[in-house]
Amino acid sequence: MSRFASLLFVALLAGCAAPSFVATVSVRHQLPATALKASAPVASGSAAAVQAAMATPKAFAIERNASQMQSLAYKQFETDLASRLVQQGLIWQKDINKADWLVRLDYQVDDGKEKSYQQPIWGTVGYSVSYQRVFTNGGSVMFIPRYYPETGIVGSQTVSETIFTRELFVDILDRKTLDKGEFAKLYEGRARNRSHSDELDSAVPLLIQSLFLPFPGPSGVSREVRIPLTTPKP
Repeated sequence: MSRFASLLFVALLAGCAAPSFVATVSVRHQLPATALKASAPVASGSAAAVQAAMATPKAFAIERNASQMQSLAYKQFETDLASRLVQQGLIWQKDINKADWLVRLDYQVDDGKEKSYQQPIWGTVGYSVSYQRVFTNGGSVMFIPRYYPETGIVGSQTVSETIFTRELFVDILDRKTLDKGEFAKLYEGRARNRSHSDELDSAVPLLIQSLFLPFPGPSGVSREVRIPLTTPKP
């Protein structure tokens, strides 16, 4: 088997594996580890002072913009995100003025980009032959040939497809610092998924989940997150 055919065979086997949702997660943060149940080490420098000042669990509120205020979908995603933050030891405060931290959530999908690639065409490339020995009524021996087709790559064809990029954005800011007009961001998380589908309803919860595997995760690092699916890939 040629090297190309071997690689293709491996790819076909991978395609038969259990489906998964794949997201690229990028995070920058200086969240205090003491304010969360589980956290990656905070950055050095100014983050150390932030951590010392926030040694107790914090209350957060989710801040909406005008377009999000009356969105049922956004409300659902907001609840999903808030429940995951609560699992990290934070307190969900509905009154923004009583919150220590402000959380901003947004998501989007692009118009899709065309991608073309060469797909191999399989066909008959030849025949192999074997002989069956047969005894006649007269006692002589005859050899009857049997032909078997051999398949392989006989060419290629150009295949085009549309790939959509679905993205989620989550920011956490210190409310009091923001009120002073100073730099207040504590966490900046981005999750991105590329798919043949531009549908967002099923993708956003998975993008949110990917940010918590783990949370807050290593700062300044992009990583790939795979979430096994039990239903058809969204």
